[in-house]
Amino acid sequence: MVNSAWPAWECRDQVDQAELYYNQPLRAKNRRLEDENLALKRLLRKHNISWQTNQAGPARPKNSRVTRSSTIQQRTLPHLPVEIQLRILSYALTSPHPIVDPLYKSRPERMVAREKSKKNHIAIHFLATCQAYRFEGTRFLWSNNTFVFTSPASLRHFAELDFIYRKEIRHVTLRLIARFYDDEERVHRLPTSYHPNLKSSIKLAVQRRPKEKTLARRGFRAYAWYQLIDFLDALLPPFDPDSKLLSTRPRLLPALESMRIDFVNFIENLLQYPPPQLHDLASHQLGCMLNELVLTGVPADECGLRVSTELSGLLKDEGLLLEHPPTLVAVKDGIRILRCAHVTCSPAAKVVRGMHNIAEAGEIFADNPDYHRHNWSDFPPAPADEGEPPFSPFHSCRTIWKKVPTRMDGTGKRRWELFDRVSGMPWEDAEEEATMFDFLDDEEDFIVCENCGECHPGALLPETLMDLYDDF
Repeated sequence: MVNSAWPAWECRDQVDQAELYYNQPLRAKNRRLEDENLALKRLLRKHNISWQTNQAGPARPKNSRVTRSSTIQQRTLPHLPVEIQLRILSYALTSPHPIVDPLYKSRPERMVAREKSKKNHIAIHFLATCQAYRFEGTRFLWSNNTFVFTSPASLRHFAELDFIYRKEIRHVTLRLIARFYDDEERVHRLPTSYHPNLKSSIKLAVQRRPKEKTLARRGFRAYAWYQLIDFLDALLPPFDPDSKLLSTRPRLLPALESMRIDFVNFIENLLQYPPPQLHDLASHQLGCMLNELVLTGVPADECGLRVSTELSGLLKDEGLLLEHPPTLVAVKDGIRILRCAHVTCSPAAKVVRGMHNIAEAGEIFADNPDYHRHNWSDFPPAPADEGEPPFSPFHSCRTIWKKVPTRMDGTGKRRWELFDRVSGMPWEDAEEEATMFDFLDDEEDFIVCENCGECHPGALLPETLMDLYDDF
């Protein structure tokens, strides 16, 4: 029996949680140390050497050890300036591809074909050359590369990295692969509407679970939005509780400027609404921390619209939100990249809360004392993009220029685009959307803007600004 739109309960799977608990990094590390100690004891017994600390081992001749430093001093190596050495070191420790699940055991079923080859093109052996190369190289390794996290556990384990290296990271990618569970023999498929390039439906990888006699939810279940919550929860600050500076708790990645979230196998009209914890994490715990957020694969239904709206709370005022159709699909043996040249696959860009800087905050919200807003001094808006935007006759206090990526394949190519501050939409789409944005007189094409005192199309009037904010 094929069930393409069977409703899925949102929950965390008990088996997966038990596996994470059993394979907890500290517990796994202790097991490895115990196995290593047992191997060393067997090796000492094999050579009739006591491993007890109170017994003296066999005598060793003096000055019989040859160190690496002594051999290096006997050689004559060419001398390079420190600047050239650092440049070579930076180039050798920079990967052209993102590093998947750093400091954590990666899963092949969560990786694409290129990532499975484990060829990051990093000369990691430089770090074992000397103490100076290890110090400088470690800094280059974490600051020059980008990282992809495929599970909340890998992101949570990243907190074991020292804070001096984590504070240099500017961009990360979160890969959310929806996991499905069922306690009955049923077939569930990914429909062709998931992506324009899918010629036929794909069988979903559903984990089989026994039907237990409990009051827990049974049947077809999914670990999707709770996975997003676990990812965001892992970004919370791992601070020292004994520190006296509790007012400046560092986050996991305090210098994070942009983030990409790839939603994989998030089927439209299949998942339920996200739990309320999503709003608390995205809008309050981690609110106003990013300049740019990229979302790929969010379902095009009411549930997906609510998720993208909640995640926009991660952005600062005037931040850029990019939404794109799915770029990845999870199959039986791993992750496959979806190539798309269709016109509907172009990213949809939107500016979040671009109206806050049009006028003074006290003037905008003077008539609404119950409005809960953050302090503008504590959360400055996203910085303006570098470069000079092109000339446009529609540019005014109501518009804002942003650099939008032309492709989502990581090429870095961007173009200038003009946005409407009120609706957040591109200016061309905002003009065509509805007449509620048209404040022009019937006889005049331009009116005097009461915000800046200049004449320009689409002048934003202060008395209507609050009404527009309530609508959007």
